[in-house]
Amino acid sequence: MSFRALQGPLTLQVPLKAHTWFRVGGPCLGVFSPLHIQDLRQFLQQVSAPYRVLGAGSNVLVHDKGWPGFIIKLQKGFNAINVEGSRIRVGAGALDRVVAQVAHKAGLSGAEFLYTIPGTIGGALALNAGCYAHEISNLLEEVTVMSPLGELHVLTPQELGYGYRHCTLPSGWIFIEAVLACVPSEPDLILKTMHHYIQHRQKTQPLQVRTGGSTFKNPPGSLAWQWIDRVGGRGESLGGAQCSSIHCNFLINLGGSTAQDVWALGSELQTRVRLAYQVHLEWEIHLWDEAVFLQTAQEQYREIAFC
Repeated sequence: MSFRALQGPLTLQVPLKAHTWFRVGGPCLGVFSPLHIQDLRQFLQQVSAPYRVLGAGSNVLVHDKGWPGFIIKLQKGFNAINVEGSRIRVGAGALDRVVAQVAHKAGLSGAEFLYTIPGTIGGALALNAGCYAHEISNLLEEVTVMSPLGELHVLTPQELGYGYRHCTLPSGWIFIEAVLACVPSEPDLILKTMHHYIQHRQKTQPLQVRTGGSTFKNPPGSLAWQWIDRVGGRGESLGGAQCSSIHCNFLINLGGSTAQDVWALGSELQTRVRLAYQVHLEWEIHLWDEAVFLQTAQEQYREIAFC
């Protein structure tokens, strides 16, 4: 597949392990980093293969066989952060942590929780990221998105159907920027809250490890880690993957893990919880793609059965 008039870099056959926090995963068809809106539009109007946007890769598990499509990385040209009174206009490629820092310096409260989220604003918008009783949808005034045809649309949070770790933006549409509505406050108070959040995270979550963050969504009225703990999942290992002993809703690549190891360990924990308590743990980590993980597991099972 050839592309014309693209200004941003396009690299073909890129191993995705270098682009995810788990550091696992096979190749994609290519990675494109558009320099501006028109560059992205040119790509969308020419691409005939599947494509997805990948932010910081902090909550994605890519199969060892890779993903048969193109990855779009919104970086330079899509990471601007501008303070407009009590509002912040932020590009989808901006890091959540940096947005929180800009808000603090501007004396704007509401974005403190973003300081602890290791991703981009685009990723936060796509899954309605949140923590400490806050979600990004609560801050949103409007978002700008691009359709697969390259058309720009401005949408309200209500039009995006936000729910718990959920957004109804159709497949193929891309978040471009968002306007966050904040509240003026004292910078010292904002900084104190940010430090409180990050200190709590340092005490309760595994840091400086290869992980995808929270593995499962919290079931209604309960916490995923508590169910995993009840079935003895804390510290369990499978291949090179481990269920963290610090926070058992975090799966870790110990260094030699495959993506299939991580998926299989997560699936084992799901099964234990379902059989013991009739509770379904839904993946919060995005699986690229779940059907391929299932197929690989079935193939491995058949190989064992014939041995």
